[in-house]
Amino acid sequence: MSPPARLAAELMPAGAAERWTALLRPAVRLTRPDDRRAPLAGPPVGYLGGRPELPDDVPWPVWEGNGPLTFVASLSLSALAGADLDIPLPEDGTLLFFVSYGPGQGDGVPGLGPEGQRGARVVYVPEGTPVAERRVPGGLEEPYRRVPLSAEPEMTWPDREEFWLGDLVGASPGDELPEWVDAFDDALIDLSPKIWHRVGGYPIPIQGGLDCDFLGADEDPDDWVLLAQIDSDDRARMEWVHQGTLYWLISRADLAARNFAGARFTWQFL
Repeated sequence: MSPPARLAAELMPAGAAERWTALLRPAVRLTRPDDRRAPLAGPPVGYLGGRPELPDDVPWPVWEGNGPLTFVASLSLSALAGADLDIPLPEDGTLLFFVSYGPGQGDGVPGLGPEGQRGARVVYVPEGTPVAERRVPGGLEEPYRRVPLSAEPEMTWPDREEFWLGDLVGASPGDELPEWVDAFDDALIDLSPKIWHRVGGYPIPIQGGLDCDFLGADEDPDDWVLLAQIDSDDRARMEWVHQGTLYWLISRADLAARNFAGARFTWQFL
């Protein structure tokens, strides 16, 4: 039984626990040692910062009029193959994440609307493609410190903006809730990871539900899944605006087609 399911079984009435546990979704937490001299907890699956490894014929991503994007992270899909995820990632290849950030690129992370989408990119490199470490282009600061990542399975739960615990007991806004609701909510906070690097599952928003201004009027938010979220991380000397977190989402159709150019970007901060 996963830790959040165990909490539900311990603190909720049986019927409420069953309904809440049915909402849980599997994901992978990307972890790194707190001490850079310590070994990884498991096999490496990617890294934060450093320099990206790109094919010779793939240019460094650029936001036209704003300059080259900053490299954020690399994830090996073959290393993640077999992980219990709720999204159908390809079983091979590498994903590279870039975002506009730093001097000469506006006030930090790009905006959330359609124009801001040009300030973030996901590059997919098929398995077996020759790659080489790419030097940082002019106009960018030195890369973030390279920090290796390992993967740890986890069960994730919806944010309180997405699911109100009062729904489990048929409550209405303003109703007095059972004592177990607050106890369970506090226990979930204690269970939450301290660093929010994740693939799949529910995102961990800072300010409530994620802003989906990047979606068109005919696009359904339920068709979009979390590809990855990358938190501010002092080990990598990576601090997004006000201890923010970056989120990349992708439609199920684009994920199935390996169309990672169709991924969309958003972010939140404290």
